[in-house]
Amino acid sequence: MVAMTIGLIVALIVVATVTGVGSNLRNVGANAAAQVSAQVSLGLIDEAGRSAGAGLYSNGALICPTINAWFSGLTRLNGATLMPARITDGGADTASDTLVFTGSAAAGPLSNMPVMVNMANADDTITVNDSGLIGADDVALIGAPGQNVPCTLFQVTAAPVVIAACAGNATSCKQLPRGTDPALGYNPPNLAAAYTTPQRYGFTNGGGVAGPASVSRLGAGFRQTAFRVECQSLVTFNAFTGAPGPCTANPLSFAAGVDALASDIVLMHAQYGLSANAASDVVTAWVGADAAPWNNPAPADVERIKAVRVVLVSRSKEPASTEVTAATCTNAAGVVNAGPCSFQDAAAPVVDLSATPVVAGSTWRNYRYRVHRAVIPLRNVLWSN
Repeated sequence: MVAMTIGLIVALIVVATVTGVGSNLRNVGANAAAQVSAQVSLGLIDEAGRSAGAGLYSNGALICPTINAWFSGLTRLNGATLMPARITDGGADTASDTLVFTGSAAAGPLSNMPVMVNMANADDTITVNDSGLIGADDVALIGAPGQNVPCTLFQVTAAPVVIAACAGNATSCKQLPRGTDPALGYNPPNLAAAYTTPQRYGFTNGGGVAGPASVSRLGAGFRQTAFRVECQSLVTFNAFTGAPGPCTANPLSFAAGVDALASDIVLMHAQYGLSANAASDVVTAWVGADAAPWNNPAPADVERIKAVRVVLVSRSKEPASTEVTAATCTNAAGVVNAGPCSFQDAAAPVVDLSATPVVAGSTWRNYRYRVHRAVIPLRNVLWSN
């Protein structure tokens, strides 16, 4: 009887030990998986950020301050401010921001060609110097740097036609065909109906023509790579083709066009890195997109954005039985966070995890968190100066 009792006690101890070890292993494994996926996601954001602005610059400046763009039957951008990087604030410290990087989707080299003939109207043929690389199906941007007029996104729909008549401005030029389809492509059937300000471009400036203009080849497509957090996952999508619908949590699914990059991401904040003026490449301040003018930057403000910095907060998949995360963290500059700290300066974005969804019977402090940070220079912006 005594031996049986001792045996039962030993068995209970072994079961309790194995159960505890198993629970700890699950927590450690889930935490490690969350950290790996967060680091991979941050790398993808960094890669997209370093490509932002590709094809959008000419002679050291943005090819235009604003942009007109049409795609697959709809006006997508109508005089919108052209920004290599745009942050949309989440509205609160507890809500994630949305980050969008704009630029060429080309895999090969880009090229920039001067417009050689003044356009008679906004729908007129575009004629450029014969030296640039551009072909059928390429997407391109035409604009007049420094003239404060919108640029226009268009698609070359057939092989360029080489001609000798270049209005006396060159001995050889090529015309870029712009066929239209009411439902497909980048060329609207009627520019006046598609845009508030359809623009004429040319070799010279005046008489309603903006010049000297240039065409920048963007390659296979124009993309606005967006990142945001939804259903505790970091996702990406092409914001140019429209904002996708919301996710569903149970069962977990995402709208068409949305690619999930990492799970167990509960918060993302982003900030602009600003220089003192457009000519400088030295970041002297970090600001969020929660207040004017940075919630809707004017073209002059855009020229001061030289970098972005991003904070991702990942969370362990399973809660602990006790509260394992401190209620607050105060950084070196005195910024108080409801959760772990992000950066250590006074402008650091506030991390507030108090509204993070949790399983029944737990609080946000029952989970383990890790903050992942990245400072991303906008190299196409920096190299353009």
